[in-house]
Amino acid sequence: MRKKMRFLLALLMLSNALGVFAQEFPEYGKPVDIPIYLSATFGEIRPNHIHAGLDIKTQGVEGKKIYAVADGYVSRIGVSPYGYGNVLYITHYDGYTSVYAHLQRFSGEIAKYVKQYQYKHKKFTSQIYPEKDKFPIKKGDLIAYSGNSGGSGGPHLHFEIRHTLSEKPVNPLYFGYKIEDDVRPLIQGVAVYPLGDESTLEGGIKPMYFSVTGGEKGKYSLKDMEFVHGNGEISFGICTYDQVGTSTNKNGPYLYELFIDDVLAFQVEADSFSYSEPRYVNSLLDYRHYKQKKSSYVRTETDPFNKLHMIEVKNGTVTVEEGDTVNVCFKVSDYVGNRSRVKFKLVGTSPVEVERPMHRRSEYFVKADGSQNGDITIEDFNVSMEKGTLFRDEWIQTGQRDEKGCCSRVYRFGDEEMTTFKKFTVRIRPMEKWASDSRLYIANIEKDGKVSSLGGKMKNGCMEVKTYTMGEYVIKVDSVAPTVKASNFKDGQSVSTLKSLRFKISDDMTGIETYDIYLDDVWVLGQYDAKNNLLYYEFDEKMKKGTNNVKVVVTDGVGNKKTLKMKVVY
Repeated sequence: MRKKMRFLLALLMLSNALGVFAQEFPEYGKPVDIPIYLSATFGEIRPNHIHAGLDIKTQGVEGKKIYAVADGYVSRIGVSPYGYGNVLYITHYDGYTSVYAHLQRFSGEIAKYVKQYQYKHKKFTSQIYPEKDKFPIKKGDLIAYSGNSGGSGGPHLHFEIRHTLSEKPVNPLYFGYKIEDDVRPLIQGVAVYPLGDESTLEGGIKPMYFSVTGGEKGKYSLKDMEFVHGNGEISFGICTYDQVGTSTNKNGPYLYELFIDDVLAFQVEADSFSYSEPRYVNSLLDYRHYKQKKSSYVRTETDPFNKLHMIEVKNGTVTVEEGDTVNVCFKVSDYVGNRSRVKFKLVGTSPVEVERPMHRRSEYFVKADGSQNGDITIEDFNVSMEKGTLFRDEWIQTGQRDEKGCCSRVYRFGDEEMTTFKKFTVRIRPMEKWASDSRLYIANIEKDGKVSSLGGKMKNGCMEVKTYTMGEYVIKVDSVAPTVKASNFKDGQSVSTLKSLRFKISDDMTGIETYDIYLDDVWVLGQYDAKNNLLYYEFDEKMKKGTNNVKVVVTDGVGNKKTLKMKVVY
C-alpha cells in the first residue's frame, strides 16, 4: 500500500522507498530561513478541528521573512480578523498549492495590491483571487512576513500544502522536510467503554479511565492492574501526545493503531483529509469526557455517520463472553517512526444484571438517519435536524423553564457535552410584547450560567438560527451599543510622532459586526484584530497635515451603533 510505503520511508529511510516517495511527492524548499521547529503537526485531532498543516515557530516574534517553497503563482489572498488572518495561497505547476497563514503583512507589490483592493471595496476583510499572471512566483521569492494575525495564539507560521484540484490538505512532511526527532509519543491513559444495552465493565455500565505506568523505551501498561473484566461489546480509547525533537509542545501523533490479539483492528493516519470533514473528529474523540475533564481520548468505536477518511481501519470493537481472554495493544507513532505502545488483557466475565437508567418522557430518541424525531416542537420551540446531523442515534433530553429578563421561555435540547456534525435549526417564538423588536437574538445558556449569542433572524414570527450548539436556548434583547475608545491618543492631540491611530472596540452580547474609520468623512482602512479588541489605522496619504476629523463607527450583531468623533493634529 502507498501509505505503508510512506511510513516505511519515514521509519527506515530505505533508499528504494525514497525513490518511490520522490516520484509521488516533489521536494519543496523551506518557507523560512531559520531552523524549523514545530509547535503543531499535521492532522492533530482537536475538538471541532483537524490541524491542516505545520505550525512553524518564529522564535517568539513577528516579522520573519516567508519564502515561496516552489515555482507557481499567487492564486488567492485572504485578510480576516479571524481564522487564518492574513493568508497567501500559491498554486504550483505540479498539482499542489502551498498556504502561508497568520502573516503579519504581505511583501512588496502584493501588499500594495491588497490595500488597493480594500480601499476600492471599502472593507478590511477580503478574499481576493488575482489573475494567474498577476503575481508569478519563483521558488525562494520573498512573499510575506510572519505574524500573529487572525485566530493565532502566538507568533508563528501556519504552513499547508493542498491538492490543488480537490483542495484537500496533505501532510507537508511528505514534501522532503526533515525534522530532527528522537522522542517517542507519550501515553497518558487508556479508556474502556461498554457498548449497547447489554454490555458491562467491571460489573458496571460506565466507561472506565485507567492511568498508565512505565514508558521506558515506549512500553506502558495499565497502572496497578493487568486485566480488565467485561461482558458484551467493548471498545477502547487512548489519551496520548507527541513532542517533536526539542519542542515541548504537545502535538498529535502521526499514526494510531489498535491491535486485538495481534490483528490490526483500528487505525488513524495523519495523511490527508477534506475540509468538509473536520467536525468528524468530535465523533472520533470521547467528546463528553473532553468537555468534562479537558483530556482528549481517541475512541476506537466508529460511529455510523463518522466518515473521516483518516480512519483507515474501523473494526475497533470486540465482543467478549465468559471465559474469553483478549490481548489488547495500542500503538502510537510519530512521523519518523518513534513508537510507544500500551498492552493489557480484556477478560470475559459472566453476564451481570445491572440497573440501567430509565428514559424520561421528556427525552426523545433521535435517529441519525433522520427517520425518527428529526423535527421536534415543544410549545413555542422547534428543532429541526437533517440526516447526518448526529453521528449516531441519541436519546436527547428536552425541557423548559422561565427566567426573568428574557424575551421567551428557556428551552433545552440536549446539553453542551453533546456534539453534532452538521448545524441544525432552532426556532423560538418570542413573547408577544417583544415580537416586533429588531434587537432580539437567540442566546445559549451554559451550565455555569454564562450566556453567549448564537445570533438569529426573525422568520415567520419566530427567531431562527442554525447552530452546532446544544443545551439551553432563550431569546434575549441586545439594547447596548458597542464600546469604542481611543487607546494611544487623546482628542485634539498632535499625533505626528505616531504611526497609527488605535482604538479598543468591544461588545459583550451579539459581537462586533462592522467597523469603519473616517478622516474628514473619507473612509480609511481600519484593520481589526478581534482577539485583542483592537481597531487601528496605519497612517498613509489619507492623513493630511494639520487638523483631521476622526470618526469611528462600530455596529453589533443586531445593529446597535456607536460613533466616536475626535480631532487630531498631524
